[in-house]
Amino acid sequence: MLEVLTSKQLSEWEAYDRLDPIGNWRDDFRLAYLSSLLTNLTISVHGKKGAQSTNPMDFMLDWDLSKVKEPKRQSVEEMKAVLRGIADHQNRKVEREKGRVDLTNRPPKRFRQTNNPGL
Repeated sequence: MLEVLTSKQLSEWEAYDRLDPIGNWRDDFRLAYLSSLLTNLTISVHGKKGAQSTNPMDFMLDWDLSKVKEPKRQSVEEMKAVLRGIADHQNRKVEREKGRVDLTNRPPKRFRQTNNPGL
């Protein structure tokens, strides 16, 4: 294609791409815009009053690998603390459910209120 385009045409296409980008960046921006929209809708419906809304640039991917930081390594003690917290939460949930009455085997209320002697 470069053999067919003149230098002027190539410059025009480059200028057009700066005004209305085509390609991967535009696709990333579309997804970031959609993610921002959905997040803002969720915040407006379920979020706390005064919660900060997002903008699409909060969701844009940064492909510059020189900015990638090495993730912090967890110690064994930190891993144990996280797992212990999960187990404690699960145990509290189980204890709360033990005190509840199991209503799953009872017939629906509309059947109990009939004059049916079998119920």
